[in-house]
Amino acid sequence: MVYYIVNGREELVETLCGDTLPKPILSDGPRLLLELRSSYNNTENKGFTGDFFFLTNFGIPTGHQPNQSECTFHYFRNVTNQGWIQSPNFPGAYPRNIICNYLFHGGPNDFVHVRFTYFDIEGIRPCDEDTASDYVEFSNFVTRDRKYAMYCGSWRELVVRSDARFFRITMISNDRLDGTGFRALYTFETLPMETTERIEVASMGKVTPTSPASRMYGTLLPIVLITVSSSPAISNEIGIISIIGMGLRKFCQD
Repeated sequence: MVYYIVNGREELVETLCGDTLPKPILSDGPRLLLELRSSYNNTENKGFTGDFFFLTNFGIPTGHQPNQSECTFHYFRNVTNQGWIQSPNFPGAYPRNIICNYLFHGGPNDFVHVRFTYFDIEGIRPCDEDTASDYVEFSNFVTRDRKYAMYCGSWRELVVRSDARFFRITMISNDRLDGTGFRALYTFETLPMETTERIEVASMGKVTPTSPASRMYGTLLPIVLITVSSSPAISNEIGIISIIGMGLRKFCQD
């Protein structure tokens, strides 16, 4: 039997029996109680063996953790452009009364793409305080982002994407029931550079003196701000022009 120590009292969280290996167990603090109970006539079962570790990373093996007393992990593009994140103690049950932050820091033109391969957070939708649910929150800011709903329950496919270079994922559990958490693949992806390039065929000649722009500003000539390549097949026309910008210049007339 597995007990958490909550406010000085023992709280049963799991009962183990049979011959199936249990998933990893993680305490919700510095203390954990395991209790073995057997009947007096048990002559066949041989008990168990196990390994234990004292952890400060909350069972999360990836990311940079600035403070070992806090479940906050940072992920940087200049370290790796792809990796995995998981809930504490995954694939075992996550601890109760825990808040874990996963903060992603991309480059100037990056966004963060997160694909969950497993998601099991105890709760019922809409995953708010009224439903007493654990939940996962997404945000483009350090503070709450109303663009995203809170997520709980089981999801077979869940994909989220940031609006810009920074993204935050926060998991919050209460003191009631447990789930087995989540695992996700994150990727820093670079936005393609936007261009205003377009292709045109422009005839040679002046802006007509009768155009509204000419009446206001005088004779106007288009000034193409890039190199023009002419085509031999076109005699009286400029060839293909990739226009990046165009200005209009006034010429003084006698």
